[in-house]
Amino acid sequence: MSGSGTRQGTGPREDEWERSSNAELVLTPPGPERRTMVKRQAVAGYAEHPTVVEFTYDTDPVTLHERWRTEVGAPPCHMIVDASGTGEVPGPRVAADGGSFAVEGAHPQDLTGLCMKWQDALQEANGRGNLFVAFDSVTALLQYVDLSVAYRFLHTLVTGVHRAGARAQFYLDPKAHDERTVSTVQGLFDSVRRIS
Repeated sequence: MSGSGTRQGTGPREDEWERSSNAELVLTPPGPERRTMVKRQAVAGYAEHPTVVEFTYDTDPVTLHERWRTEVGAPPCHMIVDASGTGEVPGPRVAADGGSFAVEGAHPQDLTGLCMKWQDALQEANGRGNLFVAFDSVTALLQYVDLSVAYRFLHTLVTGVHRAGARAQFYLDPKAHDERTVSTVQGLFDSVRRIS
């Protein structure tokens, strides 16, 4: 990752990371419509067409990409880490508007592999500026691993968001977990928003 030394070009300097980046936990019932709404809200006023890195457990990458393009706006670069377990990873492609789309996949229980794919995607996207990150289901992650393992994994991802100077949203269905789990996960994030 490029957060440990000098930074070139567009991103914020190391001393600006904490002020410019924000990792937000969104407590929301599941559903693509709600997630699309909060994504639109998050990027409004930040960047008209941000570079996007998404992490998905719930939606196949092609559907996720098409949904972003039609409902949020065409990103110049859209990278997806696929933990859906489908095993179908489309090759890199260029959209009609010139934007690029790439997918990296790993098994949903292979947190080491997923973390490596995530770090690669952040590093690739970092130099493009206006980076927005979305993690589609902390709830799904907690179906594969226990809370302590998930906590360490999410801590690594949130640290990567800060180092990249990105804005990020992570989605969790609070009704699917006990209060202790929700409270523990909340402690990792810069801000928490509840959508009913």
